[in-house]
Amino acid sequence: MPERTVTVIGTGRAAVTPDVVRLDLRIGHDAQDVAVALTGAAKGIAAVGRVVRDHGVPDRDIRTLDANVSQRYDNTGTPVGFTAQQRLGVTVRRLDQVGEILEAATSEVGNALLVDQVRLDVDDRSEGLAQARDAAFAEARAKAEQYAALSRSEVGAVLAVTESGATPIQPGRRMMAMAAMESAGGMPVEGGDLELTASVTVTWELR
Repeated sequence: MPERTVTVIGTGRAAVTPDVVRLDLRIGHDAQDVAVALTGAAKGIAAVGRVVRDHGVPDRDIRTLDANVSQRYDNTGTPVGFTAQQRLGVTVRRLDQVGEILEAATSEVGNALLVDQVRLDVDDRSEGLAQARDAAFAEARAKAEQYAALSRSEVGAVLAVTESGATPIQPGRRMMAMAAMESAGGMPVEGGDLELTASVTVTWELR
């Protein structure tokens, strides 16, 4: 007789309190020459880096994400110069500093600064993800027991476990830095709760 099994998917969630903010900052510089455009972008991102460090962000929380240069065209399709861009990733561990950092960076480089993303996160997700996995497995077990009862069987040993996802649910936000400064006090960031989710596929034998 072939082995009888039941395979189910369980999803679990855990609420955690964000303790860091991830910033993706971008500098763009237009010029007629590629080298000049690259130099301008490099100077701008270096200035932003100095501002971030002046606010107490350590080097380990600052990293270059990418750099690129592209040709610019006017409305007729005629080349008119080049645009160089560099992106900097910054982890801010004090939520109340985000607005101050963005204001100071904008004061330093003006409208050349774009904020591609402001994302709440948890520095150490291990405890929250462990809770989400516990909940996911418990849901899978409950489903398996229900199907076993419906088929007049009992749940036996676990034959296979596959985790198909353990990720934070948190949409990012894209905005220009000057727009962020229009509200009083720059851009206040409220912590709230962050939801972590885990999904697991489990196969049990049926007896």
